[in-house]
Amino acid sequence: MGTAELTGTLFDIQGFSVHNGPGCRTLIFFKGCPLSCRWCSNPEGRNSYSEPLFHKQKCTLDRLCIEACLHQAITEESGNLVIDRTKCISCNTFDCITACCTGALQQGGYSMTVDSLYLLIQRDRQYWGSRGGITLTGGEPFFQPEFARTILKRCHDAFVHTAVETCGEVPRSFIEPSLPYLDWLFFDLKQMNPNLHREWTGHTNRQILANARWLVNDFQGRMVYRMTVVPGYNDQAKHLSQLASFISSTGRKEINLLPLHHLGREKYALTGRPYYSNVLDTPTKESMLNIEEILELKGIVSYIGSDTPF
Repeated sequence: MGTAELTGTLFDIQGFSVHNGPGCRTLIFFKGCPLSCRWCSNPEGRNSYSEPLFHKQKCTLDRLCIEACLHQAITEESGNLVIDRTKCISCNTFDCITACCTGALQQGGYSMTVDSLYLLIQRDRQYWGSRGGITLTGGEPFFQPEFARTILKRCHDAFVHTAVETCGEVPRSFIEPSLPYLDWLFFDLKQMNPNLHREWTGHTNRQILANARWLVNDFQGRMVYRMTVVPGYNDQAKHLSQLASFISSTGRKEINLLPLHHLGREKYALTGRPYYSNVLDTPTKESMLNIEEILELKGIVSYIGSDTPF
């Protein structure tokens, strides 16, 4: 298979973004992520395969989807549809969605070739201005390393500015091939304590911190750390001191602080997942400014929300 026919799995493409890199940008959302952060705002991006999204309020329980599903992934229990999405891994026809007459089932995720994606990117190019480009996000872009590398190279060779938002929880070999074609990297840091990191995301931070360290020497573009501020989890002064020390040890000095939000709440029901973040508060403006001040005093340049100077 040539690189033009190489296929990746995406779940969304959005234009006109001004918060994910310099200029106006096209965001490409990759499906699949190794982490399961409690505050994730894109739960439809966690699984690496296409899957049905279920809008319960639209369902009339006519059972047409149950009869159409070739993998017996859908059942009815106590008047509700139950979807075993692990059985959707081998499905490429989604007959259940075709059979649904009410729009209760929609496809979450789709395959796209490099050629098709690049054509779409080219259509957006006239809106970027002189500094815009593409940003790969997700999910985790490097969870599909060859597709990420190929589309980044295609854009880099065409003088398109490239950026990636990564959680860092992938092998170094998944990231390294893309570095020559990458201008900008947003790198997530969530919690310095490995046990707390595992408890809230499903993995320790060992590989993430190791990747951050080697990127100091291997990545020549601009790298900005990011942290979603979760009150009671990573906003304490002790943790912020550990965070600042780690960032300084990598030779980088910038972090983008993102306040926790609940904008993805409704999407959890679509994917059949419980929403854990109801118990978490959104940080106040005052608390965000206090965190910024603590980090600044330790030599870390901090930007709140969309204030990152691109």
